[in-house]
Amino acid sequence: MIGDHVRLSQAASNRSQPRVQSTLTDRPADPRTAAIAALAAKVARCPAPDQSRIVMGVADLYADQSKAQAQRDRLASVFVELVRTVESEVRRALSERIGSADWLPKDLAVMLANDEIEIARPVITASPLLNDEDLLALLSKASIDHRLQVALRPGISATVSDAIIQSDEPLLMSALANNTLACLPDDGLERLISAAERVVGLRQPLTTHPLLTEKLAERLYAWVGDALQVELCARFPDHAEQLKAALRDSVQLAQDARVAMKLHDTGRLNPATLLRFLRERRQGLFLQSLCLLAEIRTDELDDLIHRPSARHLYLVCLAAGLERAVFPDVLEGMRRLGISVPPPLLDTELRLGERDRYQAKLELRAVIDSLTHSRLAH
Repeated sequence: MIGDHVRLSQAASNRSQPRVQSTLTDRPADPRTAAIAALAAKVARCPAPDQSRIVMGVADLYADQSKAQAQRDRLASVFVELVRTVESEVRRALSERIGSADWLPKDLAVMLANDEIEIARPVITASPLLNDEDLLALLSKASIDHRLQVALRPGISATVSDAIIQSDEPLLMSALANNTLACLPDDGLERLISAAERVVGLRQPLTTHPLLTEKLAERLYAWVGDALQVELCARFPDHAEQLKAALRDSVQLAQDARVAMKLHDTGRLNPATLLRFLRERRQGLFLQSLCLLAEIRTDELDDLIHRPSARHLYLVCLAAGLERAVFPDVLEGMRRLGISVPPPLLDTELRLGERDRYQAKLELRAVIDSLTHSRLAH
């Protein structure tokens, strides 16, 4: 309010200067906009109860769909400018009353959504006028309270959900997991479950999420505590033994990862050690060591193993320092471990695909980046 009085006094003391209009569009000054600004300034000096009656009266007039479009456009300009100038308590009451209305001026809905959170909350939650672009703008620029409300908004699109997951903000991802009416991208729930390893707040809502499948429950089972493990077993009673087995596997995997990393850090992890793990049928150690030597992640290796051609896996082995001649034995050894691998390559394919280790690492990273980009594009 102090700022309003300062602006009015400045205008009175220097009427020869052009007046800057506070409108949503950069229109040149004209009698109509000057009249709207004068009206808004007059309303700004009124007590809050009077401001509320005036704004609600204009809202009722604008809601009348029988008026001509030109008249509604003029009313919209008045409506937006009045709301901009009234007290916050009046804006809050307006937002609570008509924040979910589909007949509001779009500019007004966007303005209220960017206001103080108590004013913005009803609009962000329920306004049908806010589209993905508006919600993404809030996620990128607004306060954490505004972003949290976007994550809780019923029916948000997969595009908005994807932006929330990409933000990697624990509070926002936990809110999204609780929002069972949100549309998720195809891999959205899987990414949330991966994040649950470090974000405790994700575990409970994911346990009860309606989209949770038995396969995803196996991964989640490893991160949750005893009470949620019991809940998962009760939810998937026919899959309870697999869930417990998945936990044992995840514990073994963590142990294998620690052993492989220790060998790598002490310089004792090499191609000969890798082949020994394969001969001894130590699957976890073999796969973890293969990733460390080839400098890729385990999920990237899993994707390459399940490609139709063995060329990608061959490139991994070359990047890990294995020679061309041992690749057929590696494929057969992985098959004996129960790993589903592609058919073996012809000898001519092996010769043509042979690279030194440095070149193989460069090509492997390029292949992985290309596959990732293609997946995201779709």
